[in-house]
Order: sequence, then C-alpha cells, then structure tokens
Amino acid sequence: MTNRKQQREKILDAAFEVFGSKGYYEAKMIDIAKLAGVSKGTLYLYFSSKESLYIAVNNRSFDEFLYHAKRRTDECQTFHEKLYSVAKHHLLFFYETKKYPDSFWPAPHQMPEMMGRLHQFFEDYHGLVAKLIEEQKIKNAFLHSKAFCSMLNGYRMDIVSDDDITEEDIMNYAEFIVNLYIEGCYFETQK
Repeated sequence: MTNRKQQREKILDAAFEVFGSKGYYEAKMIDIAKLAGVSKGTLYLYFSSKESLYIAVNNRSFDEFLYHAKRRTDECQTFHEKLYSVAKHHLLFFYETKKYPDSFWPAPHQMPEMMGRLHQFFEDYHGLVAKLIEEQKIKNAFLHSKAFCSMLNGYRMDIVSDDDITEEDIMNYAEFIVNLYIEGCYFETQK
C-alpha cells in the first residue's frame, strides 16, 4: 500500500470514528485531522469537504460490507449455510458498531449523492441475497431478499440498545431467523 493510500485510509478510519461518535453535524474536520495525525490542510488535499469525506467513509463501509458478505457466502455449500452466513454478517455488523447506533443516519437525507449511494447499497445487498434465493428456484427472489433482510433489521434495536447481548446471542438470532425464513413458523412446533 502506498503512503498516499495509507494516509487516505488513516483519514477514513478517523472520520468513521468521529462521525460515528459525534454524528455528521457535530463532527469537525479538525477533530478528524487530529485523530488521523494529519493537518487540516492535508485532510482537505484528500477530501474537498466534510460531505465528501462523509460519503467516502460510507462508501468504504458499504463496499467492505458487501465484499465480506459475498466472500463468506462463497465459502458455504448449502442454502442454509449461505443464509446463515449473511444473517451472521448482518447482525454482527450491528453488534460491532453498536456504539454508533444512529450517528450516521440523520445527515444522508440532506445529501442527494449520499441518498443515491445508500439506495444503491441496499439494491446491491438485496441483489446479493436474491441471487442466493434464485439458486433455490424460489420465485420473486428480490422480494424474498427484502423480507429476509427486514427480519434481520428487526433485531437492530435489541442489539444496539442492550449491553448484555453477546456474540453467542447474535449467532442464536441468526440461526433463528434463517430457520424461520426457510421453514416458516411451523418449524417451532416441530422442536
């Protein structure tokens, strides 16, 4: 990795931390620069505005999320394993970023470029899940994908607001959601 690329990554890491802990509106470029160990002028050499830095941070997060979700599903054999992989990845993201529960979300509504990118991320993510579902010859795979992801999102508030939730709980949630999705509520009566 080149020095320029390393410097950019350090800035993005610092920006993620500051935006995550303070939110977009309270975050200051000088705080990001200090955390990254660069001057404010250097920061502006990489990103022309706070908005462009915010978008870059989110773009990196979106790309990493999708990359890891795809890579993990590619390592799986069965439909259940693939959905479990997606569910675990999705819920662990909430768990690992729980100290930033809502800091990233108020700002995008004021930024058309960010809203477009957010929409594209969800399209790509639902498309990834839909492809797994299509492999099973299930009709309306994209709608099924949205339903599956919505089930996962339903656990978000539990995960970010309960300090007692553990990684083991996350795995149990993921398993429950996958079983519910594949088998329906009926599977609970068969235990």
